[in-house]
Amino acid sequence: MAKATQSTFERPAHVGERAWALAGGMTLRQLAGQLTSIDPGRYQQLAGEDIAAAVARGEIGGTGLVGDRLGELQAVAVANGHPPLLVKDDGRRGYYQIAPFPLYCFDMDLVRRAHAEAAGDAHLAGVTLVRLTCDYAFAQNQGRTQEGGLISCPMFMSDVTRASTEGLVASGRIAVVLKHMGPYQYTAGPDYTALPIERTEFLETVLPRYAGGFEAGAHGVMMSFVALNGVPAHADPFLRDLTRERAGPGAIIESDYDGIYELYGGFGYAASPKEAALRGFREGGIHIDLCSLLFLTHLPALVEEGRIDEEELRVRAAEILELKDRVGVLDDPMLGTAPDREQRLLERPAPAARELARASVVLLRPKAPDPAVLPIPTSGDVRLCVLGPLADQDPEDWLGAYSSHGNRHLERVITPLAGIRRHWPGATCARGCDYDDDCDGAEAEIAAAAALAAEATHVVVFLGEPHAWSGESATLAEPRLPFVQRRLVEAVRRANPEATLVVFVTAGRALHIPRKIEEAADALLWTAHTGSFAGEAIADILAGIAEPSGRLSHGLPFADGITSGFDTRAVRTDRPAVPVVAGSATRRQRNHWCAYYLGLGARWPAAYAFGEGYSYTTFAVSDRALDGGRLSVSEGTTLTARARVTNTGSRTGTETVHLYYQDMVCEERVPRLLDRLGHRQVTLAPGESATVTFTVTPAMLAKYGRDWEAGRRVWPDGDPGANPDRLYLVQHEGEALDAIERFGDAPCVLTFTVEP
Repeated sequence: MAKATQSTFERPAHVGERAWALAGGMTLRQLAGQLTSIDPGRYQQLAGEDIAAAVARGEIGGTGLVGDRLGELQAVAVANGHPPLLVKDDGRRGYYQIAPFPLYCFDMDLVRRAHAEAAGDAHLAGVTLVRLTCDYAFAQNQGRTQEGGLISCPMFMSDVTRASTEGLVASGRIAVVLKHMGPYQYTAGPDYTALPIERTEFLETVLPRYAGGFEAGAHGVMMSFVALNGVPAHADPFLRDLTRERAGPGAIIESDYDGIYELYGGFGYAASPKEAALRGFREGGIHIDLCSLLFLTHLPALVEEGRIDEEELRVRAAEILELKDRVGVLDDPMLGTAPDREQRLLERPAPAARELARASVVLLRPKAPDPAVLPIPTSGDVRLCVLGPLADQDPEDWLGAYSSHGNRHLERVITPLAGIRRHWPGATCARGCDYDDDCDGAEAEIAAAAALAAEATHVVVFLGEPHAWSGESATLAEPRLPFVQRRLVEAVRRANPEATLVVFVTAGRALHIPRKIEEAADALLWTAHTGSFAGEAIADILAGIAEPSGRLSHGLPFADGITSGFDTRAVRTDRPAVPVVAGSATRRQRNHWCAYYLGLGARWPAAYAFGEGYSYTTFAVSDRALDGGRLSVSEGTTLTARARVTNTGSRTGTETVHLYYQDMVCEERVPRLLDRLGHRQVTLAPGESATVTFTVTPAMLAKYGRDWEAGRRVWPDGDPGANPDRLYLVQHEGEALDAIERFGDAPCVLTFTVEP
């Protein structure tokens, strides 16, 4: 076994004495072992022996999927005088009781509390590192959109990541890694593909999604499987240095599964596995080799050959040991091995997860409250019928992908039918259809469901995608609502024209909701895979026990086949989707949008906009104002935008107000159509009002110029007074688009000038 030298290296300031001393007593192979994380099955596959043997030699630093072997492996490590393992999981949603991904909740305190609950689960289960997804899905074909890529606004994703990180790290016992660093999921192609974007676009659209997590204390990142400017993320000094700059000294960089090997076997960016290990270590700055064993196999030899400095390897291992010390692994190696662990995990109260499930349901129609439609009375002559493949067929459909260990206890999942029967015990149910448009017997099943619905006063139909259509390796060539489900809704409406028809659409990506479904339904609701408490949340909203407060964090396309192009942050083009400058519309030969979708007309391609969602009450936004008309960069002045929000309905409810910015002219780089700057949320009783305020600073308006290395700055116009910039105080993005089409002539528009 290769021995580390006895030479004395200076301890880095960010590494504690305990971690440094532990690293100083290790062989080269053990140092490389601290950088090695692998699960038992994968280790057996690659090494041909049981992982316990490697743990006994001090050659494994972390693991993930160990199941019932956690206590055994930690005991082996400690008994042989080695540091315990760092246990990792994608458990941001809980361990057995699963919360939703926070896609549609704009209450950041609730997101924070839900992740604090998840941290409690992780601690009890012995997990000490949790990963948070910050990806951006340019196209909705991708299967991993439901992990967060659905969220179109970088600022909102940053808010979600900040609140999530704060909740997870609050106890000091959980390390957080943000994934996947790089321009992930930018195309309509298969998973692990990237659009060849310019570096400036990466810095302005992708990297800001991580900002809140770094600011809240995230410990590092996991690299992506893609390349930026032709350099794979696992060997990219640019991404390495960005991570160190934002996460601070000792920032942890984790490879994705076998990602170091893919520098050789996938990208062809390294001449051999050994060279891949060298490039991943040196150029990628990687601390955790996830499931390739290349660091363990090759780093000791690379040190002996003089191609890697021993000091660099020791520092890297010490940084992992420092992380273990900070989260308590060194002092509590048997964490998560208590005999009552399983029962305690199953019985843990999860009030925030339940609340987050309710806040993740988005009411799209009716846009104005209609007590004759919703809520549904829980007494009287109510004959409720529940239909659809997502009503009760497979509880895992409500967990979705990356649900930690929730699928081990599917009996804990409350399906929509189970939740509904708590309020309406006599509710009838039929599947009605599945997901396959061509399955045998589909028409007979639809006919039977329609016959059952004919006797009901209220019909609730659950449509959408099963869980298997989301997650890794689940890209769809044609993402759309199955035609068989559309036929089910049409048949139910024909069979019972008088019933109140409520339709839920559940999917892991943005889907078009067909016009025939909109026309047939009295109420339309959208949600993602809402977790263990889905049915409880849905039923509480249907019964009026909970108020709909969810809002879309992305647009929904206005036709099948449209999987991108409805992000308002898109850079303006010479044929803009909406007219921006007064007079431009008169120069168009075909309305204002030359980029027609054939047969669909000229319009913005989203049927529902970011921030859209309605309630059982109504709100009015009034008294919009700015406290000044100029923002000076040199003077560092700020502006305060404010608006009054009033509950004009008859029920208590929650409203969300968004602030958007439009740079009318930028002579350095083409400006974007809109930039969202933030939101405020208020809960008001009937007749109650509140004032929401936003502070606008020059830094919020800064962007990169043509030379990205020069950094971000504000770019005042040559003649600011001729083209004043605009702020939009709106309830959803569609209102801002409408105001743009009216050339700013709308109550939601506030103008100001940006001066040098």
